[in-house]
Amino acid sequence: MSKTFQSGRALVIGVGEYESLSPLGSAPVYDAEDIANFLASAKHCGYLAENVHILRNADASRTAIVNGLKKLAADAGAGDTVVVYFSGHGAQQLSGPNGGTYLCPSEFDIYRPRETGIEAEELSELLNQIPAERLLVLVDACHSGAVARIKGAAEDVTKWAFGGPRLDALAQGKGRVIISASASDESSVILSLHRNSLFTHFLLKGLQGDVDDRSDGLIRVLDLFHYLAELVPATHSSQNPVLTTRTQDNFPVALRKGGQLKSAEEPIVIPSTASSASPRELEDLLVTLYPQGPLDQEIWSRAGGDVASLRISSTGRAAWHAALRLLAQGGGGASMSMHSLLTEASSEFGANPDLKRLLGNA
Repeated sequence: MSKTFQSGRALVIGVGEYESLSPLGSAPVYDAEDIANFLASAKHCGYLAENVHILRNADASRTAIVNGLKKLAADAGAGDTVVVYFSGHGAQQLSGPNGGTYLCPSEFDIYRPRETGIEAEELSELLNQIPAERLLVLVDACHSGAVARIKGAAEDVTKWAFGGPRLDALAQGKGRVIISASASDESSVILSLHRNSLFTHFLLKGLQGDVDDRSDGLIRVLDLFHYLAELVPATHSSQNPVLTTRTQDNFPVALRKGGQLKSAEEPIVIPSTASSASPRELEDLLVTLYPQGPLDQEIWSRAGGDVASLRISSTGRAAWHAALRLLAQGGGGASMSMHSLLTEASSEFGANPDLKRLLGNA
């Protein structure tokens, strides 16, 4: 019997044709259709088809998007996982009475942004009504770096972007994660070689199972982000996905390859000991001991690591996840090893039973 990710619910939005904005072509609609198909695929993410709703072009009006979010609030339970995906224009009005950060539905009008767009504060209120304790919002906006000036109001400049500090409100609360395709001063690229935008191209590959395999048959949210954060700028250096969150929980967002399990997980072996541990065990232990990440109490540098090699992350768990992956790949500093890291940790937490076990001293 095939597995399903019965707790998964999704609202998927793609807008490439606008009533008054420059068109983005077919890519945003392809983005939305492909994301919806992979989420509902039994071979991939395992969502029930009836729990995945898609809005395209003219159907992705402000009213339809707001109603879609309200339906998620009505249908989802606390134990569910909810994914909201948007591909299309984003806009920031930098000053004036309509100042704010907007997602742009198909009828968005820069002269009436509050009536025709969905501002970040309103979006945050709608998301807060969703009771699910695992919520992932994926925003592939900022497709154009152009700036438009509203006629008759020289100070009211609209930048085509969706990001910045206004996104912090969206990530408030338990289990809230926002992944944006690019920083607010960058463009989200659509490459001619791809059917999809660059960010969504790799997002789809991640949903196909290219993210880290934890041998639990699941795709986890921080694994997905770090996969995107490595692959997107490696292809186009001026685009860097952004993680906005307050959660430390690397929660599951979908099945991985239909929930397929490897026969056994390859352990990370700690040199000079007979012990081994799964990546998740090590990550959980280090988050417990140093919740702020590898810079907490200077544990990384004390263990011989190069702090310049570390990736800046928004949470301690995200920072540890990236650091341990770097270490497993042979990076982190010439004098750095898993053994030196755990040995240095034992100087402060020598009585910790998990740490003693991993070091072979139990």
